[in-house]
Amino acid sequence: MPFDVLTATACDLHLVQAYLQQIRTHNKDGARLRAVISVVPEKQLLDTAAQLDRERGSGETRSPYHGIPFLAKDNMWTAASFTLPTKCGVYALKDAIARENADVVQAARLVAISYVTETDRDLQEMAGFKGDGGYAGWSTIGGQTQSPYVPDGIDPTDSWLGHSTPAGSSSGSAVAVAAGMAPVALGTETDGSITQPSERASLYSLKLSVGKASFRGILPGTPLADSAGPMTKSPDDVAALLDILTPLKEGSHHNFLTKSFAGLRIGFLDEKECVSSPNAVRPNDAYNEQYTHDLNKAIDLVEKAGARVKRDIPLRKFSPEDDDMFDAILAIDTHNLFPGFINGLDHSPVKTMQDLVDFNKKHADICLQPGTPNQVVLERAATAEMSKETYEKYTAALRRHNREEGIDAMLQENDVDVLIGPPRGRFNTIATAANYPIGTVPLGYATMFNGRAFGLAVVAPENKESLILKVMSAWEAVMPKRLPPPKIANWDGTTSEK
Repeated sequence: MPFDVLTATACDLHLVQAYLQQIRTHNKDGARLRAVISVVPEKQLLDTAAQLDRERGSGETRSPYHGIPFLAKDNMWTAASFTLPTKCGVYALKDAIARENADVVQAARLVAISYVTETDRDLQEMAGFKGDGGYAGWSTIGGQTQSPYVPDGIDPTDSWLGHSTPAGSSSGSAVAVAAGMAPVALGTETDGSITQPSERASLYSLKLSVGKASFRGILPGTPLADSAGPMTKSPDDVAALLDILTPLKEGSHHNFLTKSFAGLRIGFLDEKECVSSPNAVRPNDAYNEQYTHDLNKAIDLVEKAGARVKRDIPLRKFSPEDDDMFDAILAIDTHNLFPGFINGLDHSPVKTMQDLVDFNKKHADICLQPGTPNQVVLERAATAEMSKETYEKYTAALRRHNREEGIDAMLQENDVDVLIGPPRGRFNTIATAANYPIGTVPLGYATMFNGRAFGLAVVAPENKESLILKVMSAWEAVMPKRLPPPKIANWDGTTSEK
């Protein structure tokens, strides 16, 4: 019987089959997005879906997400029962199997989401912390992830985070959701890894306040900034996943989806101060002109819809001193925490960061390809040293500069609840160093340039995810509907986005 996931009253079995077909159609063939790196064996997925259908048929549902498929980033432990290696995009870990699920994966399984696929690791690999060169979205295991919104794929003359790339490091997660390979994904972020790929995939996403959800079983960067969060096509799905990852003592996160800007005080950053380094993103006049036009139009709509708006707020600068301290903390934390992550894996030939560096050198023909030509970040982490006193000094300084003197000061001086601005020019990093939650909302598409999607980041104080959900909900109600990617829409005459 023909089945359309967009219109049918679906059972879990049909839903899983539809998403698996989308992966088969557009991952390595079709649009060749290379977003999904592994899939649970189909029989296992269908057996699980059939069991969940039986539960639903008997009147039992474990959550609103009963039987809904999801994607998990390939830097999370997935237990041996899934038969999926936890590779982190790394050749050395191609056969590594976790002994248990990461806490966030286990939380999703307990409420009966149907299946796990593991998404492509990208921004080189190791959650983007391997080396210089190549393009965002590349991993040794998965190859190059492509944006579904850029018809011609990555421009070979582009910069590493250029407009034609999907950004990273959760780019496989973002691309797969945008392309209809699953309705939702669990991403992770140290600095920009959920926010930037979600922006370029026209998604709603939310990096949780640092420490709000467990990071156990996830490849660590630094506890200063590491967090997880949902990547979805709607605020409703963000709220549903938050109910799973960080359940409230009373009620649901859906209660914050008011669909209204009334009473919200919103500060929009001065776009001209949110500028990426030209080494990362090469400027393009056509793109800049369209972004500015769409941003100003959106601000007018937000104000007309009842929000109290403050425009052109200057962005606190992330100083060279901050940059050096952040990199030093990241190096020492990666050095110290990597062995603990590896200890949760069987069949790993490496145990320490130095082991991984040595392995990559030994297998340079595979591990140091043009997509990841060096491993300077790993080498720096392998030899990192820092005293406890210096670590505490750097951590306190970063928090003070970016929280009290940064986001807090910007909120208080402008009398606003949240800050909204382009997820570039270190806005993301400043919020990260402050430990604050960061959401994304779609804004537009570069129709006068290469078609890439673009959006905005929404930052609120620590543990104020509710404010971001309110903004997302109102944004979806007021703004034009997000569009499916052209590489997927009307494929063979039909709309394939699910």
